Amino acid sequence: MAIGGIASNINGWQLRTLGALMRCRTSALGGHVDACSSCGSIRVSYNSCRNRHCPKCQGKNREEWIAKRESELLPVPYFHVVFTLPDLLNELAMHQPTHVYNSLFEAAWSTLKTFGNDPKHLGADTGMICILHTWGQTVTLHPHLHCVVPGDGLTKAGNWKGKIKRKVLVSGESHEQSL
Repeated sequence: MAIGGIASNINGWQLRTLGALMRCRTSALGGHVDACSSCGSIRVSYNSCRNRHCPKCQGKNREEWIAKRESELLPVPYFHVVFTLPDLLNELAMHQPTHVYNSLFEAAWSTLKTFGNDPKHLGADTGMICILHTWGQTVTLHPHLHCVVPGDGLTKAGNWKGKIKRKVLVSGESHEQSL
């Protein structure tokens, strides 16, 4: 059996998660009926799964997280960089997620640090904040990192350097890089 193009050798936790997402806001989780006493309009509302991986249920938490991160931003340009694993590594990511995802974070940081320290790009230490997404919009396995990278940084002498003003972090490169 395959689920969304994923081989059936997924673990029990993953099956429970997928099951929760499939049942979210359907009659399978129950619900309630709201009726307007004035006009008689009736609306059925189904219960949510409240799973932390559910895009329907976690919208409010996501918005709160974004607001907190925005309050931490420096007054510098930022870049959105995405690092995506090739599909060939999906099976390995399912069976060895800690190793695969740690390697993805390390590779992303090493790449961005290398570009940041290169004088033709920035010539300074920069930083990043990353979010690991393991599922794509079609709820299939699609491991990737969304990174927010400041366009300014600190030189080895400890001076602030703001050189990158263009819309692309690394000229000639696409916004999404595959590792």
